[in-house]
Amino acid sequence: MDAADKPTSAAGRKALDDPRIHRYYVRLTSEQNERFLRMYEHSGMKNKADFICHRIFG
Repeated sequence: MDAADKPTSAAGRKALDDPRIHRYYVRLTSEQNERFLRMYEHSGMKNKADFICHRIFG
């Protein structure tokens, strides 16, 4: 059986049209972290990454 003849499976995650490949890291003090968590909890969002993107880009 040739590699081209093998059936392909649909296992795994589907590739995104616009994958998020750029990452940034920040270090917060304890006070900054407490403020960030309060802002995040107050927003009601379920994902911190989406919360940060929403705060930066609107």
